[in-house]
Amino acid sequence: MKLIMRNSHLAVLLGVWLALAACSKSTQERTGQDLKAIGSDTAAAAKSVADAAPVKDLGADIKQGAGEAADKTKQAARQAGDKLKAGADEVGGKLKSDAKAAAARTEDAASKAEDKLSH
Repeated sequence: MKLIMRNSHLAVLLGVWLALAACSKSTQERTGQDLKAIGSDTAAAAKSVADAAPVKDLGADIKQGAGEAADKTKQAARQAGDKLKAGADEVGGKLKSDAKAAAARTEDAASKAEDKLSH
């Protein structure tokens, strides 16, 4: 919004300056002074808007909303981390269980092979 307003101001000023180029020196000076006055009036109006209570309230609302969004993001990340850890623990436990079962089957197969070799 600020950029659009700045560009529109520049376009108006350019138009005025082009019109001034065709005017007399005294008309150019008066118009230049008028433009300076308009510029300072515009700056004062912009400051007035920025200092207005609704604008400040909007800024506070935005800060509060950003804080709430950050808190929810942290909470979601914490929950995702907890679920990931629980899943890793579950997989780790299953892996240990499967490893023990595989070791038992390997021992059983080795024992059977030893029995066949000894008979």
